[in-house]
Amino acid sequence: MSKFSDKFREEFPEFVAEVSSAKDAELDSRLSALAKSLEEVRETQEADEGLAEAKATASELGAPYRDAKKAISAKSRFIVELLKERGKV
Repeated sequence: MSKFSDKFREEFPEFVAEVSSAKDAELDSRLSALAKSLEEVRETQEADEGLAEAKATASELGAPYRDAKKAISAKSRFIVELLKERGKV
């Protein structure tokens, strides 16, 4: 078994027991229902105005940090490139 299967069996033993004995047609039906549920959650998430506002706020607040990390990374990379050109790395 894969690591995923092992972990999943530990986290959702009731679901595993339920679907393990199901026939293929029933599994197809369950898979379809799960896909619909996932789409409903995505649609609800997209319509959540509070979440959208929180994401926008987080993005605004994080911008200076992202910019600083990007600049520091670029400077570090440039120094490494210089050292490579000089045969030091």
